[in-house]
Amino acid sequence: MRNYRGPIIHIGYHKTGTTWFQDIFYPAVRNRRYLPRAVARAAFLEAGALHFEPDQARHRLGQDRDDIILCEENLSGGLHNGGLAGNLSKDVAGRIRDTLPGAQIVIFVRDPCSAIASAYLQYVKGGGTFGIHRYLFGRDRLGPVAPERDEAPGFRREHFDYARLIAYYDRLFGADNVHVFRYEDFRADPRGFAAAYAARFGLDVALDRLDWGTRNPSPGRLLLWAFRAANLFTRRAVADKDCLLHLPGWYGLSRKLLRRANASGRFGRPLRMRDILDEGAIAHFNDYYRHGEAAIADRLEQQTCRDAKSRDGMAGPAPSYARSCRTATSSLPTMTQHC
Repeated sequence: MRNYRGPIIHIGYHKTGTTWFQDIFYPAVRNRRYLPRAVARAAFLEAGALHFEPDQARHRLGQDRDDIILCEENLSGGLHNGGLAGNLSKDVAGRIRDTLPGAQIVIFVRDPCSAIASAYLQYVKGGGTFGIHRYLFGRDRLGPVAPERDEAPGFRREHFDYARLIAYYDRLFGADNVHVFRYEDFRADPRGFAAAYAARFGLDVALDRLDWGTRNPSPGRLLLWAFRAANLFTRRAVADKDCLLHLPGWYGLSRKLLRRANASGRFGRPLRMRDILDEGAIAHFNDYYRHGEAAIADRLEQQTCRDAKSRDGMAGPAPSYARSCRTATSSLPTMTQHC
């Protein structure tokens, strides 16, 4: 396996296990420096598009930047604003390239329908009050020149069409330096995945000492309604919501109480994707993402082929092997598992 050098920049996506990597995995790496999320945000998200300076970003990242690890899912764009119609997602990619041109980019993707259902649960846990249909299709009720379109942005399905942002990073950094992984592979075998991931980047981490417990468990249906009701009494922390009366301090207190109730496991089983999205929404999203999912499957297969060449010590392209890569089934499951 090739020895990947340079800073590791893990950009997300949201809802793909980034909390575990931020809290548990990366802080345990002994031969690289994991910088807190606040540093990543200050370096790449704080400045406006016309005021960003790579030198200032490098100053905030400190010296010896080749051995750093950053993990911040908002580098791929905000979850509930679609990366500002993709503009922030694209701009941040350029910021990273201008600041750390030798970076290794890590991108985790997730089945879009599953990711969207999880995004809605996160919206509610983060202060949202609307139902799933209003969350997903609220912009459809607005006229083409409605002033609300220029105010707080909302959910955008384009954000979960991962293939386009991956292709953009490929163009900026080269496909060999952009590493794409499926959240489903991590979730199916966390220990095995983490071992292979650490080996890929040469990370020294004691896997047997890590906490492998579940992070951010999904609420049951009863608690989902309790969250939505409690959120009517705080203006925090999402923009697209209703607020009947703002009670100072209620947001923090209600989060603590409801999350404790959720962790108890006494309020019904966690909601699954099909509990949240109806068949019409599933069909809509499956159709919308089908081309992007095919591109992701192809991208993962190409990555598998490059890894195999690296393991076999092949210095240049081998036509017979290239043909087998195109025709063989990838060891990675494809991204086209329908919801």
